[in-house]
Amino acid sequence: MEDRKRKEIWERNKLGIELRQKYELYFVSVAFTLAGLSVQTATHSGPLWRLLFEVTGWLFLSVAGLLGLWRISKLWLREVGVAECEKSICDNIPDHDLQSKMGTLESNIRCFGTVQYGLFLMGFAFTIVSRAAALLLNHCPNR
Repeated sequence: MEDRKRKEIWERNKLGIELRQKYELYFVSVAFTLAGLSVQTATHSGPLWRLLFEVTGWLFLSVAGLLGLWRISKLWLREVGVAECEKSICDNIPDHDLQSKMGTLESNIRCFGTVQYGLFLMGFAFTIVSRAAALLLNHCPNR
């Protein structure tokens, strides 16, 4: 019964890792897609503040995408490091230096993930505000 439970736990962990990887790839592609789409469909007129909001939104979305690429590049490294840590523990030769590096890497991945998510939301919001302002200014009768 215990072996069956361990296998179930292992399967759930494996599924969690796979879903996280898919989410990371999807999130990066959404950030770059929205950045590219907003640049492609931008209007080049209007008040300066609206244009600044638009360009700032592009920058935030682009940086969110780049941070996502960095995080994805580190996820595989983390998985290999975790496997090496587990192997060293199983061999009764714990590698404390590797464990410390993995802790730092995990902390960086999480921290940059928070920054990435915030930049994505801000970029999305700035772009929406800019586009809404463009619509309202173009259809306002008191211009």
